[in-house]
Amino acid sequence: MKIETTRFGIIEVADDRVITFPWGIPGFENVKRYVLIDHKDTPFRWLQAVDEPSLAFVVCPPEIIGIQYNIPAEKLEPLEAENQEDAVVMTLISFDREKNIIRFHIRSPLIFSLSNRKAYQWTMDAGEVKKYVNLPEGMEWQDIHVE
Repeated sequence: MKIETTRFGIIEVADDRVITFPWGIPGFENVKRYVLIDHKDTPFRWLQAVDEPSLAFVVCPPEIIGIQYNIPAEKLEPLEAENQEDAVVMTLISFDREKNIIRFHIRSPLIFSLSNRKAYQWTMDAGEVKKYVNLPEGMEWQDIHVE
């Protein structure tokens, strides 16, 4: 399948790489289909909307900032995930270019089921974890600079 994007131009991806967010992502509930695109030689990836050329999020495995999630079984049920090993967690990243701040949104990770290519955003209660963390010490802006 060919996907038109504003960042990467027209890209070709296999149909089986499409990830469905049955409920969308909060704020983008009408956009349901995405693909993950590698970001150069980094652990960061783009979550590119299939049907919305200008919509893409930067995501990464939470382990790179020292976060590990223990996903409760009931959080896997909406994805019909087979087990915890079937689930992959990614953290959304946002950029405040004026303040030169990169934020990892750890309270609302994305949970992906590898077996059926479904995902959703899990928002934890405020008391469970901080909303976000900034770029860790020793990691440079250039390490994940995106245009």
